[in-house]
Amino acid sequence: MAEKVALNYALMIEQVKSRGYSNEEILEALNKGNIDFFREFGKGLPDWETLFSYFHDKKEKVEQLLRGNYEIAFLTKGTLKRYLLFKFGLAEGKDFKDKGEVLGVFMLSREDYQALSKNIAKNWIITNVEEDKNNVQFTIELQFKPVL
Repeated sequence: MAEKVALNYALMIEQVKSRGYSNEEILEALNKGNIDFFREFGKGLPDWETLFSYFHDKKEKVEQLLRGNYEIAFLTKGTLKRYLLFKFGLAEGKDFKDKGEVLGVFMLSREDYQALSKNIAKNWIITNVEEDKNNVQFTIELQFKPVL
């Protein structure tokens, strides 16, 4: 079963991975306490020291996070868009449209689609799924709509 993690830890890790760094390189920097390695990626969420504290308290969770074995506890629409950009390189306006309570249409490889399905917070659902031999096309919809 995937570990539930706070969004900020997932985003920080995916931000570093999106620049091409391997799990091993990230883990090595965490083990050595090399905060400068992370500072080249900006401020962090809220800061890189928070990730180091989390790593020292919950090393196994961070290792699962690096392997992609996690579920984000909750995502706002803005943070979902940021996650999609860091994790899959999907940019609003280029790769999908924001239609209010629905984002789409997305196209991912089967492997990336499976990762997204496992990692996405339960306040969002994947809908309108169409698969071909190599790819999956779908939308992402807000699960619990606000009552007006």
